[in-house]
Amino acid sequence: MLPTMPATRRVTPLAGWSVVVVFLLIGVALLATVWTTRSAVIDATDAVQRGQALAMEQTVRAELADLEGPPGAEDLAAILRAHRDEGLRYLGMVEGRSQILFEAGTPVGQGAGETIGRNRKLDVVDGRLRLQVRPFRRLRDGGRAWRVIIELEPVQAMALRGAVTLTLGVGALAAASLLGVAIVLVRREARRHAEEREREHERRLASLGEMSAVLAHEIKNPLASLKGNAQLLAGMLAKALPDDAKSRAKADRVVDEAVRLEQLTNDLLQFVRTGAIRRAAVDPAAIARAAAASVAGEVKVITTGAPRSWLLDEARIREVIINLVDNAVAAGEPVEVRVRSEQRRLVIEVADHGPGIPEDDREKIFEPFFTAKTQGTGLGLAVVRRVIDLHGGIIVALANPGGGALFRAEIPEA
Repeated sequence: MLPTMPATRRVTPLAGWSVVVVFLLIGVALLATVWTTRSAVIDATDAVQRGQALAMEQTVRAELADLEGPPGAEDLAAILRAHRDEGLRYLGMVEGRSQILFEAGTPVGQGAGETIGRNRKLDVVDGRLRLQVRPFRRLRDGGRAWRVIIELEPVQAMALRGAVTLTLGVGALAAASLLGVAIVLVRREARRHAEEREREHERRLASLGEMSAVLAHEIKNPLASLKGNAQLLAGMLAKALPDDAKSRAKADRVVDEAVRLEQLTNDLLQFVRTGAIRRAAVDPAAIARAAAASVAGEVKVITTGAPRSWLLDEARIREVIINLVDNAVAAGEPVEVRVRSEQRRLVIEVADHGPGIPEDDREKIFEPFFTAKTQGTGLGLAVVRRVIDLHGGIIVALANPGGGALFRAEIPEA
């Protein structure tokens, strides 16, 4: 009785990926919100700076109004000291266009200025607000009319900008954390699905192997009888009807098909029995030369850089190389077999000069029963991969730089 294939559980990745998408959206939304808020606050700092400049003007105006006469340098210095904590850094009494009569503090320079209000100019010079007011007050001193220059640091705007920058940093850190969590979840989800696919693949192979073993055993005995009787029949026809080529051809055809079925059952049993391996220290170059010599065709073995010994199952690796070389010769000669060690890994490459393998089929060709040939079981490369896997290595099909296909197997140190 044939075993039934186990029911495969369909993996629905929607639930896992939805969490990842939510984390991504939250992180992006948080970062966008903080950035938008920062941009709005920075735009608002212009209004805050103007408000601070106008407030300082009113303060200075009140201080000067309390004086009994025109201010002097000491008066300006006293006003400067009284309001330093509010950002006041310079006061100057100017007559005419540029003649400074009295001043307190150090100015940072002059700018073109922006007219705000009726008789005011506000400019930002080296981080300071420079406010020119004219006429600030007509202080009569021999008929002269003075104006006042006020320079101050926008402490309120700077504090506001610092606070919003800190908020942006915290928001960016939170968004980066969320994005980091999302990336971790993405990788974990991708790894989980890859592992699930691998487990599903292994389950399929196990079930396929079990079915193949049962089929092979069920077919082997009657097939042996069929083959033996067909060979006897062909021999009898050859003796009884030596001139009847047509009848002999039909009998030979039965024998050939029986042989082909026998080969199929042997391949199935070989695929199923590819289990434990027995490692021993062997010469991989010698194995490659012996395997290549057993295949008819133009095969060149290159062992430059090959290690003297490696822990391998000699019979299995020889079987792998024979299988690869046989396929390569069938694809297109000449064939090259290269054996070397790279970064503590044994590398075995078999290259041909045939038509090559389509990129979409380079993974499928290692699946059981997949073949592009008109003859063959499609189990050869499946056995090759299984043997390499049991050695803890990998095998891939690539494009040969010189044209054709290149099979590259890598086996790490045991």
